Amino acid sequence: MKIGLVGHGAWGQYILRDLLSLKAEVLVADISDESRKKAKENGAAGIFPTIDSIPPCDGYVVAVPIPQLTPVSSVLLKRKKPLFCEKTLLLSGNDFQLLKDLGGEEFIFAMHKWHYHPGIEALRIVAESMRIGEIQQVSTFRHHWVKDFHGGDVFWTQGVHDLTIVKHILGYIPEKISTVKIVRNRDDLPVGFNAMIGDIPFVSLSVSGAHCYKKSGVTIHGDKGSAGLHDSYDDHILIKDINGDEKIPIDTTFPLFLELKEFVEYLNGGSTPKCGLKEAWEVTRSLINIRKEAGIVTKEKAIV
Repeated sequence: MKIGLVGHGAWGQYILRDLLSLKAEVLVADISDESRKKAKENGAAGIFPTIDSIPPCDGYVVAVPIPQLTPVSSVLLKRKKPLFCEKTLLLSGNDFQLLKDLGGEEFIFAMHKWHYHPGIEALRIVAESMRIGEIQQVSTFRHHWVKDFHGGDVFWTQGVHDLTIVKHILGYIPEKISTVKIVRNRDDLPVGFNAMIGDIPFVSLSVSGAHCYKKSGVTIHGDKGSAGLHDSYDDHILIKDINGDEKIPIDTTFPLFLELKEFVEYLNGGSTPKCGLKEAWEVTRSLINIRKEAGIVTKEKAIV
């Protein structure tokens, strides 16, 4: 299987590592001389300075900075091959419409890795099983010190993860927005936010890219108990109810590997990856609405 990887930066290097472990032949394109040098050292079968110079491949993985994801994907769509694009693929309705008009609904899939995290899948199963009763609340927290927002802000780099988690557990993202508060740095960049969305169940989001401690987790609360993944690197989820505590073991394989495995299998005739262009737009549309509630308005043509 021959896969083109566009972007070999801080995250692209891990994508290359996992694609190679999946026995793919990887051709890397990056405008940076240093990144191309590292890609060659890391085992790329070929390195190229531009997208157009990459030979034909069975599929492509796009791992460029956030503002470049839609433009790069629009160029690659001309090749009519499957694309697996890093988050956050879409920043606006206009981005969605552009890629849709180019055939993106057939060829584009988004790398929302939390759809593949074994702990999040375990929480979905608990919620669906009614083990802890009717779900009343989903609570997420994602705290970290972020040095580089990759051309975006805390909504696009981190908030996108939490909404993907909510979508995976509940099957949808609530539309009602009760409150949003944001934290800005001295450059007026949004670096943190707290939001409350939905009704019953309602969702509380606590997201920070300016936090002194690194921690990310999620809990679900029912009328008979609660369950949670305390940290994304834990090897279990915890269920608590009137009968006490129960630890449910989970697979600790990194979700990046699991989503790339699914993409490679798809190129070999396997099942379709979990998040297509429409699903990516659902997450972006929710982020846009939350940002709007916080007073951050995206100027663009109306998209239905």
